[in-house]
Amino acid sequence: MRESALFHHLIAEEYSWESLAEIEEILASYHTHEILPIAHGLFTASPSQPPDSLTGYQNVWIRDNVMVANSFLLRGQLAPAIACMKGLTLFLETQRPRFREIITDATRALKEEANRRPHIRFTAQSLGELPERWPHAQNDALGHVLWLRFVLANGGSLPLTSDDYELFRLFPDYFEAIEYWRDEDSGAWEEGRKVNNSSVGAVVAGLQEMRKYFSQAAPASAPGVVPISALPSEKLDALIERGIDRLATTLPFEAPPKRLVDAALLLLLHPLNVIASRPMQDAILNLVRARLQGPYGIKRYAGDSYFCQDYDEWFSASQMSSDFSERVDFRDAFLQPNCEAQWCIFDPLLSIIYGQRFLADPADKRSFAKQIHYFNRSLAQVTSDGLCPELYFLKQGRYVANAHTPLAWTQANQALALHLVKESVEVTR
Repeated sequence: MRESALFHHLIAEEYSWESLAEIEEILASYHTHEILPIAHGLFTASPSQPPDSLTGYQNVWIRDNVMVANSFLLRGQLAPAIACMKGLTLFLETQRPRFREIITDATRALKEEANRRPHIRFTAQSLGELPERWPHAQNDALGHVLWLRFVLANGGSLPLTSDDYELFRLFPDYFEAIEYWRDEDSGAWEEGRKVNNSSVGAVVAGLQEMRKYFSQAAPASAPGVVPISALPSEKLDALIERGIDRLATTLPFEAPPKRLVDAALLLLLHPLNVIASRPMQDAILNLVRARLQGPYGIKRYAGDSYFCQDYDEWFSASQMSSDFSERVDFRDAFLQPNCEAQWCIFDPLLSIIYGQRFLADPADKRSFAKQIHYFNRSLAQVTSDGLCPELYFLKQGRYVANAHTPLAWTQANQALALHLVKESVEVTR
């Protein structure tokens, strides 16, 4: 494993408050974890990209924003989390016609056209749809945003208003219309469509959090807040059961037989916490660690050609991050064996998962050791100028960070990982 020049003298198997404070001081001096909203409380995928960037990373992804907002929330910074959720709600309001079109489509044909589905990538400033064709069939993104909305509602931080209810009540009908438990979507990596368990599980988590809100016994107390009995639970129960059945028969794999091991399944453990079985959690964790972990980061999946070796030589700037969902086989043809990009969002995510386990059971020293191990790997991924990259890829035989640096999703994960390491060290004192 490489070591960042910023932290090589500080990375250790054991930390004290003093050594963590020194790491924090360095991170603060480089603004490593600084994630600022661009408009409407929303965050671009990579703040380093100019408004006219050919990468597209100056735009907003629903999924990434949920991850950033949840990181703020779990670190006790409620205001940016709420502002981000309000911004996402404003955009989703513009998507109501798309929800309704698919819900009322008796032929069930519209759902096959990705651009007819609710959009999951847009511009922050205008909350407008982007003109280019994109694989918007991403059930996981909608599941994640539904989940976060009701996490905030159930926690009392952002009560559900009547307007909110009219929007989010469309989600169960939409998931039913597309038959999410067997719907082929483009998933977290926005590629060829298949039935992805990371998407099914995200929808289950969102519906479960929604059911939790509407099954509470206490009445709504604030003016304009929707009564908790407004949505019948029977429909939610039936939809949730469909997804759980799919997961029970196909986990720990992502999309068998098309794809088995995929790091997107880690999101079912955090932030969604939708898998109750500890053995199943371990199966997912161990498969990712055994098959996808590399010396610089963690692959999304075996055979991933996005930012394969010398990627910027094979594709122009406008092609590199374009929609390959219907021609991924062309991109795959460039991949040499074991030359997949190694991503930086997963090591801090693993540190978070193991850290949460340790904090729930301080006798679990193995989880604590893994928490520190993956935190250290994440620190080593920080660039020499203090930035959190999207990934490292092979360029002329050497692993380098790509241009999407910093990536807000990586920043959010690493910031939360550090927050939990501090809590764990306090427990061990």
